[in-house]
Amino acid sequence: MIFFGLLVFLSGCQSTSSNQLSRVTTVGPSISGPSNASLKGTSEKPYSYDGRVFMDVAIPVFDPGFPLTKNGQIDDEEMVEQDIWPQVRRLEANRFAIETKKALAKTKAFGAISVTPDASSSADLFIIGRINHSDAEVVNIGVRVIDASNVIWGEKTFEHQVSEGFFRDALRQNEDPYGPVFRDIANYVFRLMVKRSDAEKEQVQQIADMRYAAMYSPESFGAYLNQNRKQQFSLNGLPSEQDLMFQRIEQVKAKDEQFVDNLQTNYEAFYAETNEAYRTYQREALPIAAEIRRKKAQRTKAQAWAAVGIIGGVLLSKNSDSTAGNIGAAVATAIGAYNLAEAVQQNKAIGAQREMLEEQGQNLDIKVTPQVVEFNDQTIELSGTAKEQYVQLRQKLYEIYQLEATPDTAL
Repeated sequence: MIFFGLLVFLSGCQSTSSNQLSRVTTVGPSISGPSNASLKGTSEKPYSYDGRVFMDVAIPVFDPGFPLTKNGQIDDEEMVEQDIWPQVRRLEANRFAIETKKALAKTKAFGAISVTPDASSSADLFIIGRINHSDAEVVNIGVRVIDASNVIWGEKTFEHQVSEGFFRDALRQNEDPYGPVFRDIANYVFRLMVKRSDAEKEQVQQIADMRYAAMYSPESFGAYLNQNRKQQFSLNGLPSEQDLMFQRIEQVKAKDEQFVDNLQTNYEAFYAETNEAYRTYQREALPIAAEIRRKKAQRTKAQAWAAVGIIGGVLLSKNSDSTAGNIGAAVATAIGAYNLAEAVQQNKAIGAQREMLEEQGQNLDIKVTPQVVEFNDQTIELSGTAKEQYVQLRQKLYEIYQLEATPDTAL
C-alpha cells in the first residue's frame, strides 16, 4: 500500500513538472521558409472572399440600450439598478460602431464601410447593434444584419468577459479589452455574406439604388419597387441608364455619400480624442465592476438566507409551544436578521462603487463640429449633432433637387 502511494506521488510530481515546461517542441530554422507566426496579429482568422460583388455597409451608431418606461422615457430607477451611466453608454454606442467597422474592414470582403448617425442612410447592408450590457468587465451586444430590401440575414447576441488581469500585461495597454466581441461580430457578418450569391447581392444593390431614387422622386421611381406586408422590397424593373432624372438623383446621392465619407473622419477624430479617457475608465472600472458582480452575488445569497431564516423563525414560533422550539425560532429569526443586515451592507458597498464609476464616466461626451457643404453652387450650413446635420443635409438636397427638377416653381 505504501509502495502504491509512493508511485502515485511520483507520477503526480512527474505530471506537474511536465506541465511547467515550455510549450516549445521544435527548434531551429524552418526548411519551408521564414515563419510569421510570432508577428502580432497573425493569430487572427484569415478571410478568403472570391466574389465579384462588394456590398457597401452602414453601421448606425449603436442603440445604447437604455431601459424605458411605458411612456418611452428613460427609466432612471432601472438605469441605477442596471448600473448604466448615460455618458459612458452614449460614448460606447459610438465607439462600438467604430470598432465594428474596423473589425469588418479586416475581412477585405466589402465595399465602403461607414458609421452612420442612424439607419436612414443608403447602403446595401446594415449592421444594427444594441448594447445590452457593458460595465468594463462584461459586454453583451445584440446584432441584427439587414439588407437594403429589409430582409433580415441574421440576428445574434455576442458576449465577452474581460479577465481581471487584462491590464497587468504592459503589451496589452493599447489593446481593446472588448476586441474579441467585435471580431466575433465581423466573423458573423462575413459568414452571412458569403452564403449569398453574386446575383442576390447585385439585386440588393439595385434595390438600394431604387429606394434612394424613390425617396427624392416617388412618382418617377416608386413604380420600380414592390413592398410586401413585411415591408420588404423587391424589384419590378429598372430605369434606363440614360434617364436624366435618375442621373440627377445620382449626383445628389454622390453628395450624400461624400458627406457620410467626411463624417468618418469626424468619427475617427472622436474615437482618438476619447480613447485615452475611455481606456482609463476601462482600466479603473474593471476591478470595480468585478467587485460589484461579486457583491451582488453575495447580496442575493444573503437575501435568500434572510428570507429562509425569518420565515423559518415565524413557522417555528407558530408551530411549537416548547422551550426548544422557541429557542429555535429565535435563532432562526436572528440568522435571518443577520443576513438581511449583510445584504444591506452589500447594497451600500455597491452604491459606493457605482459612485466611483460615475466619476470616471461623467467627463466622456461627444462633440460635433458645424459644417459647410457646397452643392451646385449653393452653400448648405449644418449644425448640431451628426444625426441632426445629416437630416439637415437631406432636406436641403431635396429642396435643391426639387428646384432643379421644376425650375419654374418657387419653393
